[in-house]
Amino acid sequence: MKGRGTMDDILTHHQRILTIQEVADLLRVHPSTISRYARAGMLISYTVGSRRLFKESDVWAFFENQADREYVFGKENDYGNSSHPKT
Repeated sequence: MKGRGTMDDILTHHQRILTIQEVADLLRVHPSTISRYARAGMLISYTVGSRRLFKESDVWAFFENQADREYVFGKENDYGNSSHPKT
């Protein structure tokens, strides 16, 4: 009969679970921004008790979907486009 295994064994077979602060640090934004994204349903989150937690894979999927669409399609807005300063 196979035992439950150690915590390291369990974590090896499962995704990393992150807190709001860890997600904020990873994406380099304020924790309240992460909370806002989660409440709006933009970033998948899970609640355990009073804690909001995130799967690392969901965070990366969210990040990949945030590509600057204007930049991707070859356009840039007037802000931050140093090659064409505003006159």
